[in-house]
Amino acid sequence: MPEMKVVREEMFPTTLWSFDLGYLQELFPAWLELIAQWRIDQPEPAGRSLRLGWNSDTRLLQLPVFAALEAAAHTAVSHALAEMALPTALSFRLEGWVNLQERGGYNVPHLHPNRLLSGCFYLQVPPGSQPLTFRDPRPAVALTALGGSGANSGGLRAAPPHAGQLLVFPSWLEHQVDAHQGELPRIAIGINAVLVPEGR
Repeated sequence: MPEMKVVREEMFPTTLWSFDLGYLQELFPAWLELIAQWRIDQPEPAGRSLRLGWNSDTRLLQLPVFAALEAAAHTAVSHALAEMALPTALSFRLEGWVNLQERGGYNVPHLHPNRLLSGCFYLQVPPGSQPLTFRDPRPAVALTALGGSGANSGGLRAAPPHAGQLLVFPSWLEHQVDAHQGELPRIAIGINAVLVPEGR
């Protein structure tokens, strides 16, 4: 049989960026202490996707004690946006909130509409913590007769968590977290990059 020329092209890739912010670990105790007090002061959860746990409101990254995390997240989002080869530079601000899961706590499948990019920073990841799981965004792939984990297969993909890791991903990418199995809470900080219109 004659040799065939093969040209391969990735048509619809979806990128997940992972940044190691382990250098911030010396700040973790102060952050955990503040979060514990914040939960006492405002016990009602503010989020919509979490079950059996607690969410703060979205002003976490505006607090001075989290300035180092805000700066790192801004750099990470800027890196991701640069890789996306957008036609013009964008100005953005960051919102961040606590996502704390007690034993049995989980996040239902959801996405973050009207945001540029989203992120998840892991602050406390005890044994039994479940990963952030992403669903293939191509709806028709659910109809495939093919299994597997290759480019033309569908399903769920998990990103195993570790403390100090910052994940950045498209805000339209549906994600969820299965029930936490640990005795200590799993604590992550959700992040959204919000477009700041020109002139503001």
